[in-house]
Amino acid sequence: MRNFLSKDNMKFAIAGIVIIAGLCAAILLSRPYSHKPHLHDSLYLPSGKFIKEMSLGYQQIAADFVWLSAIQYYGEYRQNKHDLSYFEGLIDIVTTLDPHFIFAYVFGGLVVSSDIGAFDSGIEILQRGMMNNPTSWQLPFEIGFLYYIGLANTILAARYFDLASRIPGSPDITRRFAAFVYSQAGHKETSIRMWEELIENTDEPYMKELAERYIEKLKRGLGDDKRR
Repeated sequence: MRNFLSKDNMKFAIAGIVIIAGLCAAILLSRPYSHKPHLHDSLYLPSGKFIKEMSLGYQQIAADFVWLSAIQYYGEYRQNKHDLSYFEGLIDIVTTLDPHFIFAYVFGGLVVSSDIGAFDSGIEILQRGMMNNPTSWQLPFEIGFLYYIGLANTILAARYFDLASRIPGSPDITRRFAAFVYSQAGHKETSIRMWEELIENTDEPYMKELAERYIEKLKRGLGDDKRR
């Protein structure tokens, strides 16, 4: 948990958590999981606004709980236990309950784009994060990354990298990525370099694992190209 409660508030928080836990469990057990790895259907998951109303004023506690559920859900997907049907809905709940949780937008946008293949939806998640967190350089930076690796749109990628680099406190990686976009290297080679930079600049294990997977995929593609 990212916040702590006093003893006086603990019993009320527990009541809120029980309600949220029961609601999320009911949602996720409402039908069997499909084994189609790229099925995307959040139809049975209530909106973040609805969960916010149900949280009894304990939005932060509820956000932490649903975030842990989202991470567990993604981990089980990586073990081939089910698809990602509910992932985007879980991210919507987390970011509605806690609109300033930057990493939830970042990780959510990357997973929806890279694992589900819905780049437009992934970018929308990050753009929503930008609206709620205008001083965060990470959000426009990740949008630029997705525009480049997924949509090969160098114009918009460069625009967002430049925007990220102009936000106070942004690191050199924002300027390096802008330089990558303008380099003469091939698209796959540049994408590999970008994923490698992400590995070097994150401490999040799920981000590292995601990046390593796509580096391997891109390298296999390069090998295929060279054999032709």
